[in-house]
Amino acid sequence: MMTNRPFAALTLALLLAACDNPVADHRGDAEAAFASQNYFAARDAAQQALRDNPDDAAALEIMARAQVAMGQGRDALLTLDRLANLGAAVADETLLRAEASLQAGDTREAVNLLANDQSAEAWRLRALAASQDGDEAEMLAAFAKGREAEGDKYKLIVAEASWYLTQGNADAARALVTQAQKAAPGRVETLFVTARLAQLDEDTELASRAYLGILDITPLDRPALLGAISEMGKLGRIDLLRPLVARGLEAYPNDVEFIFLDARVKAEDGKWAAVRDELQKHESAIAGYPDARGLYGEALRRLGQFELARAQLAPVFRLTPDDQSVRRSYAEVLLETGDKDEARRVIEPLANSPEGTAEDRALLAKAS
Repeated sequence: MMTNRPFAALTLALLLAACDNPVADHRGDAEAAFASQNYFAARDAAQQALRDNPDDAAALEIMARAQVAMGQGRDALLTLDRLANLGAAVADETLLRAEASLQAGDTREAVNLLANDQSAEAWRLRALAASQDGDEAEMLAAFAKGREAEGDKYKLIVAEASWYLTQGNADAARALVTQAQKAAPGRVETLFVTARLAQLDEDTELASRAYLGILDITPLDRPALLGAISEMGKLGRIDLLRPLVARGLEAYPNDVEFIFLDARVKAEDGKWAAVRDELQKHESAIAGYPDARGLYGEALRRLGQFELARAQLAPVFRLTPDDQSVRRSYAEVLLETGDKDEARRVIEPLANSPEGTAEDRALLAKAS
């Protein structure tokens, strides 16, 4: 018995250490993930640390910062309130609260919080608040004041570049994107504005590389996934597009964009029953999404369910009369349901246009 006591004591010590280590490990994982800009992983690791110790102020701060980085302002405000209840000080809490308030749609609260702050970061947030309120002149003035203010201007530069890119103004954005690239070439924000500028420049290769660069850092970033998928589609790289669609659908199973893209991949493979089944399962969600509803109608048409296809394609055609594939599919469905006059009215403008194909002219002949 005596010879077993040291072993028993060591075992107890190891067990106690094992109980302590997960908190430190999870917090460490959260810190490392946040530093690398993998905000999803940072949030998840911080949440695990908080399961082990709900009063872990360091984990709460990481979670709040990750939530703001992901645009989850309402959640971030709740996390910041938890920190306040613990009496924990956060160096830039006012800026964090202001940005979280903006994300939650409360521009007045955000501006009030910034009242005494003249830093570049504060002017960035004032610019975003003005943008949300639709005051373009005030927004541009705030960006200008921010460029002259004290403090790090990287986020300000990226925010102004993003605004110009959203407006489709590549020329105004270009110099700002270049500044961001010089300041922090590997940051997610830089890669985003690089990708978006490349898209405006119709440089699909560069846009693809930039979006994939973001996904190397934060694999579940929704805008980057959608951007990369779009650019891979333009390049015809269905082989690279497929795993990205699968990743997006797994991460966002109820997201209409990824549901639609997954159905598109199935359509590419000719699996029309699978397309129908997937979109039918989410019929209410896709009701206001013309692309998905149009694909649903096309799947029904190809499966011979013409009346159901007509019900889907009619409203889509009214919303998107310039979509040639929708016009063509709708005309075919009208013919199949015996409405030749309407089919002729639908297909005739396309069949007689320079864009009309032999298929369109054949449909017009059937309808005449």
